[in-house]
Amino acid sequence: MKDTAETFIANKDKPSFWLLHSLGWMTYVFIFTIDNVFFYRDINKIGFEVFFPLVLAGIFAALLTWPLRYIYRQCWGLPSGWLIAAIMLCSLLVSGIWTPAKNLAMWYFYEGFDVFSLIAGNPSQPFKWYMLFMSVSYAFFMIFVWSTLYFGINYHFRLINEKKLHLEAVRLSHISQIKMLRYQINPHFLFNTLNAVSTLVLRGSKDKANGMLIRLSTFLRFSLDNDPEKKIRLYEELKALMLYLEIEKTRFEDRLTVEFEIDPQAEALLVPSLLLQPLVENSIKYAIAQMSKGGIIKVSANCQHGYLHMEVVDNGPVQDNLYLDIKSDVKGQTASSHTGVGVQNIVDRLNVLYPDNHNFKVKRGLTAGYFVKISIPMENS
Repeated sequence: MKDTAETFIANKDKPSFWLLHSLGWMTYVFIFTIDNVFFYRDINKIGFEVFFPLVLAGIFAALLTWPLRYIYRQCWGLPSGWLIAAIMLCSLLVSGIWTPAKNLAMWYFYEGFDVFSLIAGNPSQPFKWYMLFMSVSYAFFMIFVWSTLYFGINYHFRLINEKKLHLEAVRLSHISQIKMLRYQINPHFLFNTLNAVSTLVLRGSKDKANGMLIRLSTFLRFSLDNDPEKKIRLYEELKALMLYLEIEKTRFEDRLTVEFEIDPQAEALLVPSLLLQPLVENSIKYAIAQMSKGGIIKVSANCQHGYLHMEVVDNGPVQDNLYLDIKSDVKGQTASSHTGVGVQNIVDRLNVLYPDNHNFKVKRGLTAGYFVKISIPMENS
């Protein structure tokens, strides 16, 4: 099917052609009636009755320009030069027909001219035929204006439609990117956990391995039940984090202590799901796993100046704690090296969800551990 302006544009977005067509020629009648009655009073011999010949002229114009709609549909794909030539030619042809009809209507009301005798070929008074085409340039201008409005309005709504399609494509791409980044977490975490379960089975700790698998299934169910596109309350994020920590405590037992310091106001705020889990996972892998005892991870969250600030701190050995080397500016644009999949995933998700409006900081402790801080805008659930 040939692409045209009107077939391209959704009908719900673009006003009806007939509505615009009728309003346009009604406006022509109204404006020229006002002109003749109030501004050309000395020339106007019939006063408000000038409205009737102008109505006839408007009807003639509406009928003559109506077929142009179908002609212009076929011209839509022409190069600009040919399109302008086609518009000018059509305007000239229509004005050549409209001008005599309009003039005859005006003469009939103004001068009492015997139009029917002229049509029959027996004019009642001497008549010069070229007079029928008086003001053809004025008529050409009116039809040309109608033509340019036709193309201008259709171009306008076509651009609006294309902009909507572009925004929808960007939105779908945005959603796909979020889902892709979010789903990276599950196989990454699953790989590490199943390795731990395998180790427990090899050691003969079947009860622990079974308990670990039960907690893993609960955690994965929580993960899969949450739409990656949607954000969740921090309270729910912390519940998921506790499920994960129960799995890890099966591995590390007394070697792992977790402390929470959460502002009650922060619990109701929205955050991307599984945002903190990769940070805690890295602290366990690169800090707690390197220690024989006394491993501590602190998770805190508070609200300040319109932002939700979340922190994950561990006390692992600095010399072995090389899982992060991240540089982040105040706008949150982040470059990284020596990062795991989970941490880089967080960086990418923050850049997608909060472009230029978040902060991700990593600091190495003076004597031990790492300090990770995420700041995002407060968003109520």
